[in-house]
Amino acid sequence: MADDNTPQDAEQSKARYEVIVRAGAAERIDVRRVADMDLDRVPDPEGGVRLLVDMDEAARLVKSGFEVTIVQAAPTGPLDPSLIMDDDAARAWLDERLGDMEQGGQP
Repeated sequence: MADDNTPQDAEQSKARYEVIVRAGAAERIDVRRVADMDLDRVPDPEGGVRLLVDMDEAARLVKSGFEVTIVQAAPTGPLDPSLIMDDDAARAWLDERLGDMEQGGQP
């Protein structure tokens, strides 16, 4: 029997979506529940959580009782190399923001 998946289905399964996740009606979102699903997340300015997910992950969130709003499709592909920081650049960025804070565990 031939594979029922069309090229369009295969491409859609690779698609990722930026979504906002909020708790169900009259609940406050428990970010730990989203973290337990092993999904990368950032806070949403309006009290939810923003994620980059595929449709299976979005369905899993809905089944777990979250309200999921799709904001936009995110193209799949390699990360733009100009967005990748090396260790020295990351250290300099942290030093700039943390200033003279004492490092934990070191005198």
